[in-house]
Amino acid sequence: MTVGLRVTVLLLSFNIFVVNSVSWGQTKIDPHSVISLSLKILRDASELGSATGFVLRKNDKNYLVTNRHVVLACNQDQDPADVGGWICANKLSIFHNQLEHLGSWISKTEDLFDRDGRPRWLEHPTLKDSVDLVALPLLKTDGVQFYPLDIELAKTDILISPADSVSIVGFPFGLAEYSGLPVWKTGTLASDMDINFQAKPVFLVDSTSRPGMSGSPVYAVRSGFVRTSNGNMLGAGEMVRFLGVYSEQMPAAEIGGVWKAEIVRELYDSLP
Repeated sequence: MTVGLRVTVLLLSFNIFVVNSVSWGQTKIDPHSVISLSLKILRDASELGSATGFVLRKNDKNYLVTNRHVVLACNQDQDPADVGGWICANKLSIFHNQLEHLGSWISKTEDLFDRDGRPRWLEHPTLKDSVDLVALPLLKTDGVQFYPLDIELAKTDILISPADSVSIVGFPFGLAEYSGLPVWKTGTLASDMDINFQAKPVFLVDSTSRPGMSGSPVYAVRSGFVRTSNGNMLGAGEMVRFLGVYSEQMPAAEIGGVWKAEIVRELYDSLP
């Protein structure tokens, strides 16, 4: 399945300029918008929910990163022949960017288990299932244009303090712009970055995020003068720091948890 915009694209520096061929003129799309991917959680053909993910590339292999609870999702069976029964995910449908057609998307479905029923996803090398992150090797890649997240963005020297703004880039309730571009939700840092919340490598954000945001990359985006780790102010145009992956939700408190970028890096380093 593909969805197209019929756009002409010009790539310049850190911006993606999209020129609509009809009447929209020239419009900028942030390059990080094409990194986040919309996911549908499936049990065969039955949809159980939605989520967000992104690709990491290592040794010419592409891996989808999302939350562990996404690939383990279960829901009540809607089949009238199985009243009260539960079904669990065995596939993910991924809405990829289409090869050489920025502004168009193509759906690919990946199995979560191999023929012997073993999980195909990879977990953190030491913390295993105590970390809500997985990397799924991608096999269905024909016609797909990959825009992998640059893990080195975690090293960008931007000082982040409580009450600073962060961006959660994903698909709340599966909502998307132009069928495939994510929604940028703004939150504020709600804990100290150097402290692990409840002894886990997680920090908190104050944000009204919604179901479907699980697996979203979280960034600090700054422009103009930027505070660095040594307390100096640096005038460097736009700077982006990858902070981690959105996961936990506490709706009553409007608080979410983000698995820190250092844990994502450790997962990345362990990939074959």
